[in-house]
Amino acid sequence: MVSSKDIIRHKHVRLLLVALLITTALPAHSAETLRIGTITIIPLDVYSSAEEQRGAIYRLADRLHIDTRQSVIARFLLFHEGDVYVPARLKETERNLRALSFLKSASVTASPAHDGKVDLTVVTQDAWSIAPETQAGSSGGTTTYGARLSDTNLLGLGKELEVGWTKGLERRRVLFNFNDPAFFAPYLRAHLGYEHNSDGYDREFSLRRPFFSFAAPWASDAFFTSLRQNDRLYAGGEEVSQFAHSLRGFGAAFGAAIDPNDDHADRVTAGFRFLDEDFAPIPDHAGIVSSHEFRYLLLRYEHADNDFLTLNYVDKDLRFEDFDLGRSASIEAAVSPAAFGAPATTEFVRVGGSNGFRLGSRSFVLPSVAASTRLHSGIENAIAEANVLWVTREGEAHPRAFVARIHFDGGWRLDPELQFFADGLSGLRGYRAHAFEGNRAVIINAEERFYLGREVLQLVSPGFVIFADAGNASSGGLADLASLKTDVGAGLRIGLPRTPKNLLRIDLSYALSRDPFGRRGWLVSFSSGQAF
Repeated sequence: MVSSKDIIRHKHVRLLLVALLITTALPAHSAETLRIGTITIIPLDVYSSAEEQRGAIYRLADRLHIDTRQSVIARFLLFHEGDVYVPARLKETERNLRALSFLKSASVTASPAHDGKVDLTVVTQDAWSIAPETQAGSSGGTTTYGARLSDTNLLGLGKELEVGWTKGLERRRVLFNFNDPAFFAPYLRAHLGYEHNSDGYDREFSLRRPFFSFAAPWASDAFFTSLRQNDRLYAGGEEVSQFAHSLRGFGAAFGAAIDPNDDHADRVTAGFRFLDEDFAPIPDHAGIVSSHEFRYLLLRYEHADNDFLTLNYVDKDLRFEDFDLGRSASIEAAVSPAAFGAPATTEFVRVGGSNGFRLGSRSFVLPSVAASTRLHSGIENAIAEANVLWVTREGEAHPRAFVARIHFDGGWRLDPELQFFADGLSGLRGYRAHAFEGNRAVIINAEERFYLGREVLQLVSPGFVIFADAGNASSGGLADLASLKTDVGAGLRIGLPRTPKNLLRIDLSYALSRDPFGRRGWLVSFSSGQAF
């Protein structure tokens, strides 16, 4: 039999145990709340001290290069001394720094905790910034060329300035571009572009502060654009129409995050977008007559999960890339009321989403979809897009990657100036530009990429690929679209990890199916960047 004294004693024991647990938990809880101590920023030159020892030419190259200033790197950090230590912010900062064209690499590491603090070390390595280049390319049997001079890190300030002249697929152009990723404030991105073309001009200005972090509380943007050029329509691989195209537009928007945190983001954006677009015939050419006037008031909701996979030797040789595999979704609704000066009240709706799936530590599938339409007396200019990317990365000493893609574009009641293509410009490398056209197009690519896994003379990193492409474009039914045109081939990849261009490619492909002119056979294409 238990006495009342025993009960009281047991209660006391229980109370003492509870008090002991609470007391023990308190120091553990405070130990988890670490703060950031000293932040050390180490910007390395194009060649590190160890790399300079391999020859005088590398030491000379570093002396000629202006290093990125520490203050520039500091503007892109998502943390400050004294902030609460959040490991996710370190990863986000690395991703943001890697996205800057003037940096070859970036890392953010934390020291062991001491005195309730964690010290951080930020190490970046510059890429070449000044790039005088003569350009030559060929895609879809059409050669382009030109000359440009650019500096992606002007005076070590992270600003980009570019001037040049190019002969493109449809026009010649003299161009000037200025980009600043931190215009008077961190992550306030400014762009100024001007082109004088053989058939008109293209002027752009934008000022944008994006959601640069999952925890960023707000974003904003404003833009102005003015364009005039001659556009074309194609049928059976030939130009059948040419017409004048002019566009004027401006807009602004402001977005706010709902309960911003480091795991996911829910954001609401409101703004306006005014667009005036005209299409008119050109003398001695068959053309179209059309115009669009919209005064949109827009509202957009976005959701995104923080789930990134970082890999090298996929698209950019030894440079690391960040693939966003997190679930994302967005919906935008807009109305252009006649009361604002538009010819008639028109609505606009756009939805989109993506969700990646890991197939292993270095393999994933990433599907994405998007659809948009205007609504005025029914559906107008409805466009659907679907894309599936599959990546499998293997090997260490001699890395390789299998990369495949399926891409679909479809339109219903399209505006008369719009077409989709399956050709050498869209990934069907064995066929000439504008070979197949229609209101629907599908492209399928599969490519095995073999990399050397190291630089040669600390300058280039060669590799090669074998590939197969299939696709078609048609205005008929799905049976017509499913009659795929195919090609196979091989190519060289020349990695340039210390330059903004990253990679040059040369592909030799053989068309297994005939084009609209009955041709098939070999076609060479070369350009910067991967084919898809």
